[in-house]
Amino acid sequence: MASKTAAAIAVIVLVILGGFAYLAFFAGKGHEQAGGAGGSSGVTIRAATLQGGISTLDIIEAKNLLNGTNYTLSVLRLQKTPDIIAALANNETDLAVIPAEMAGKLIMEGGDIKIVAVEMLQNQAVLVRGDSNITSPEMLEGRLVGAVVASGTYKIFKAYMKAVYNITVVEGEEPQEGVITVVNIPPGNILDALQQGQVDAVVIWEPFVSKGLTRGLKVLVSYQDLWAKANMSGDPVMLVWVARTDFIDKHPDALKAFLKAHDEAVDIWVNDKDTTKQILQQLYKLTDEEFNTLYQRTTPLLVKGPLTQDQVKSIREVWWLAWQGGYLTGNPDSIPDTVFYHG
Repeated sequence: MASKTAAAIAVIVLVILGGFAYLAFFAGKGHEQAGGAGGSSGVTIRAATLQGGISTLDIIEAKNLLNGTNYTLSVLRLQKTPDIIAALANNETDLAVIPAEMAGKLIMEGGDIKIVAVEMLQNQAVLVRGDSNITSPEMLEGRLVGAVVASGTYKIFKAYMKAVYNITVVEGEEPQEGVITVVNIPPGNILDALQQGQVDAVVIWEPFVSKGLTRGLKVLVSYQDLWAKANMSGDPVMLVWVARTDFIDKHPDALKAFLKAHDEAVDIWVNDKDTTKQILQQLYKLTDEEFNTLYQRTTPLLVKGPLTQDQVKSIREVWWLAWQGGYLTGNPDSIPDTVFYHG
């Protein structure tokens, strides 16, 4: 009887131990699967972008291009570029895609960031109605122009008008003689304001440029043309990727993984139009015509690879232009080359 009892106890013990082993095995498998999907380092890369502003971050997120790395991605979409700058300052994001001139302003105001890559060349344009008799930017003098005043697109427009045409841009609600008067309009309303005759022209970026073109609006002048008219050298950089310096110092491999994903996203954008269409149409509610216009306009403007010296010179040209236009309050030559990340 005693031997039977001992045997029964032994069986129970084996069953319990086997249960623990079973649970431990599958708990371990679950952890392994989670790690295999990305993020086994425990580091989440936080990246900020403008709500309604296209970038390769759209593809990085949708295609989960950090999958298979040690890192996960968290995307922060904000309403205004100043909100992105605040997120960087408050350690709410590690990386952000912002206009080059705003990166310069942030650095000059003490922001501890580095420029780690170029995202895209200038895709902005000045639009007028299809039946407009305005044929040159000089004819905007004494007229009302719509813009998103908090945007880098407006700041560079102001700089271009001063540098190319020696025309001052002011903000107001009524047109004034001798200047271009800009009225602040949210991006979601800006095309309607032009079509309804509330303003004579608008200054805007993609995807709104392409949406406007499919509505019968026309480009008065592109920023690429204005860059050439201003006799600027190099390529007209619009958007750059910046990263907090403490993030770069603590997680250099995470930054490299993100930059690799950025290059992969450029390749997808350029070589896989159908995938790009699916992602951008869903995010920005684009019709087929709007997407095709956007794709044709933006694909040649994408930039991949590490920062080059030519790109650094071009970014400095953007800063000089922004200084001449009054956006940067000091000479950007004071910005050291150490703000440019070269791996």
